[in-house]
Amino acid sequence: MREELHHLVDRLPEAELRPALELIRGRLDEPAAKGRDLPFFASFDAEPDLAARHEEILRFEMGR
Repeated sequence: MREELHHLVDRLPEAELRPALELIRGRLDEPAAKGRDLPFFASFDAEPDLAARHEEILRFEMGR
């Protein structure tokens, strides 16, 4: 059973692992890891005026 569980977990996309992890932790009565899960957070390099021009860029990209 452990081998099958390992195989199934390995096949799951990273984004879908949290519910399985929480289920297993709940069965073991272990507290969740501390920290914040921010899947929406991203960092990137951009032009210095990106924030100032966001509406113009969105209008252009959305064809409005």
